Amino acid sequence: MPRTLNSANSTDRMPGQATGKERILASAMLLFARMPYSDTSLRDIAAAAGVDVAYVHRAFGSKAEIFRQALLALAPLDYIAAGDPDGATMINRICDLAFLRDPRKVEDVRPLHLLTQFSLCSEARAIIAQFFGTSLALPLSRAFGHAGPGRAHFALSLLSGFVTHRAIFGPADLLAIPEADQRQMLQTALMNAMLPGCSDGVFGWRPI
Repeated sequence: MPRTLNSANSTDRMPGQATGKERILASAMLLFARMPYSDTSLRDIAAAAGVDVAYVHRAFGSKAEIFRQALLALAPLDYIAAGDPDGATMINRICDLAFLRDPRKVEDVRPLHLLTQFSLCSEARAIIAQFFGTSLALPLSRAFGHAGPGRAHFALSLLSGFVTHRAIFGPADLLAIPEADQRQMLQTALMNAMLPGCSDGVFGWRPI
C-alpha cells in the first residue's frame, strides 16, 4: 500500500509531527492528483503546505524535483517486485494500484494515476519514463522470464489506458461495472499481454 505521510495541514515541526518538506510533499501529492502538472505551481504547493514559496525553492529547487520525490514517497512500486514474486502475483499487485480511491487523501493517491495522468506532459515525461521502465517494465519482464521488456511495455500501455480512461473521463457505463469485475478484466488483459499466444490465437491464461 502507499506509504503514508503526515497531514499537509500539520503545524511547525514538533515531536511526531511532519517537517516542512513532508508537508510540501503531502500537499504536492494531493494537488498533482487533482490538477494537471502544468497548472500546479510552486506557489500553489507552498500555499497548500502552509510554507513560504522561497522555502519550497530551497528545499526542492524545482517542481520537477518535487514531482520526482512525491512519486518516490508515494510509490509502493518497490512492493510490486518484493519477495521475488511470480508473474501472476506481480500482475495482481499492479492491479491493486489501478483504482483511485479518494484523491483528497494522501494515503489514497496511487502512483499509477500520477504517472499516467502526466504522461503527455513534456515537463514530467522523462521522470515518468524512468519510473515506468525501472520500477514496472523491468521487474515485470523478469517475473515472466522474458529476455526484454517489450511485452511488459505493451501490458503497461493497456494499464495506462485503463487508468486514464477510468480516472480522467469516468464514463458512467464503465463505472457502473462492479469494481471487482473491472479488476478481473484488467488482470486478464495484463496476463494475456505477458503470455505468448497459442497458434490458434487463444491465450493461455484465464481468471479462475
